[in-house]
Amino acid sequence: MSDFDRFVSDYESIHAENIRKSGFDPSYFDESKVREICNYLRSEGTEKQEIRFLNFGCGIGKSEKYIRSYFPKSVIFSVDVSERSIALARERNSEFRNMTFTAFDGFTIPFDGTFDVIFAANVFHHIPFEMHLPLLRNLHEKLHERGVLFIFEHNPLNPLTVRTVRDCAFDRDARLLNPKYANAALSASGFKQRRIHFTIFFPKFLSFLIPFEKYLRRIPLGAQYYGIAKK
Repeated sequence: MSDFDRFVSDYESIHAENIRKSGFDPSYFDESKVREICNYLRSEGTEKQEIRFLNFGCGIGKSEKYIRSYFPKSVIFSVDVSERSIALARERNSEFRNMTFTAFDGFTIPFDGTFDVIFAANVFHHIPFEMHLPLLRNLHEKLHERGVLFIFEHNPLNPLTVRTVRDCAFDRDARLLNPKYANAALSASGFKQRRIHFTIFFPKFLSFLIPFEKYLRRIPLGAQYYGIAKK
């Protein structure tokens, strides 16, 4: 049984309480990640109508409705090590077509073919560091030649983020990834093109400043960051 199985029924309430001081509810962060992906693909001119999308570590399936909204013709494959999470994710997204939820061993992707987008949202800090390179190499193999890998992580350079993670029940095992480490790990795994973007700079009461976040992407103070990697 996955450690996350015991948090499934209370996951959303625990998460909401944990981020309460930001002023946002969890859905804001779920959507913001998918929106970042969509904006990046558009800026690179690589957005496609039909995308094979892998959500690596989908949890209880909170991101899928946003993936479908921003990429309406996508075919979505979502995996997680928690069987209870997968069962709930499948139930809460039952209205959608071309969406598959599968429990897996945490390493071997249980689908044939490659993916245009691979998305891992706050997953790697739960994975032992010695498994990072083997797993990233595996994801490298599953990425289409012109595909993009997006890895979102909590920023250990932000003291508020560190405190929030420390106080979260389902993050007790978390070991946060320094952005420089994440970039080096992507390089060592074979990704030739890489960049790190920082995000989530402002709480809700300063939300009028959020449009300016795109100018702050290289400043390592955001609550989160994400690695963008290509072959």
